[in-house]
Amino acid sequence: MGREPLGQLAPTAGLADPIQRLVEVAPVVEARQRVVEREGRNIGVQEGVGERQRSVAGEKLEYHGRVYDLPLPGGPGRAIRSMLPPAPVPIYIAALGPKNLALTGELADGWIGNAFLPERADAFLPFLEEGLAEAGRGRRLADLDLLIPVAVEFTDDVDEAAARHARGYAFTIGAMGSKDTNFYNAAFTRQGFGDDVAAVQDLWLAGRREEAAGRVPLDLGLKTNLLGTPAMVKERLRLYRRAGITTLQAKLDGDLQHKVDTLAQLIDLVTEVNEEDA
Repeated sequence: MGREPLGQLAPTAGLADPIQRLVEVAPVVEARQRVVEREGRNIGVQEGVGERQRSVAGEKLEYHGRVYDLPLPGGPGRAIRSMLPPAPVPIYIAALGPKNLALTGELADGWIGNAFLPERADAFLPFLEEGLAEAGRGRRLADLDLLIPVAVEFTDDVDEAAARHARGYAFTIGAMGSKDTNFYNAAFTRQGFGDDVAAVQDLWLAGRREEAAGRVPLDLGLKTNLLGTPAMVKERLRLYRRAGITTLQAKLDGDLQHKVDTLAQLIDLVTEVNEEDA
């Protein structure tokens, strides 16, 4: 029986706040998080991982930390246990910034890496290694499951596919955060696209969204996904493998039969690449 990972998102500025305020505890959590973030750590993520680990272990969901205080003091809630039997559930964190990457290495079993180009793995992996060393448990990068989401599309019209996927990043660059705090843009900047994402964001915030979409570099669509001929996809797989990536989350499009065929072709290519180093 396989294990299902439990994911946790590191918060995105400007997006999490309106959603979190829908629950009573949010203003308290947000205020505490702002205080402890001045110390240079995302304590909210750290405490959230601890809460989830206790929950899946069968313990009562009761926690009194610096950010989270559960049950809410003075409220009607009480500590409860999950109805599910205790089970080992690996913790994955989707992190982009250096501090949350380090925290992922320190606390998690796996990393979900968005906005990732295997050619620039050095923009992410050293921070994971810092966290692994900080944990002091003798773990290395090879002990962490590095999971990268990728769209998979076999096509001879590479430019069209790259442009289409690149345009999809306009919203990410323009709206996923505030003008001054967008962790996707910071990640792309660390990978050499600083001027490009700044231009896209300016166009998006000015309401020129079609222009913003057209301004996204094709390389962002091409190199963060698996697009092109089988030979091209195979070479991209080699790059992911050389970078130390252990898991690719394949995002497939089309009807069911097309998805099955694409996945079968991808599995064949992955098998061939793995056998090259066997």
